[in-house]
Amino acid sequence: MQQNDIRQTILSELDSRIDRLKEHSDDRIIPTGNRYDELNQSLAKIIGVPLMQELESIKDFVNSL
Repeated sequence: MQQNDIRQTILSELDSRIDRLKEHSDDRIIPTGNRYDELNQSLAKIIGVPLMQELESIKDFVNSL
């Protein structure tokens, strides 16, 4: 596999992961009665934004190579 192919594969994977995070960014927290499940939903929302920013930063770095 050539360097350009590897780079494009990485960029495609980063785009896919960023898109999945964006798809769920507006999901509401569903009351389930299980406080651990609700906590996990809350943590996913809290972590999602900085994770998305970090993935975009990595994508910019890979693009610059």
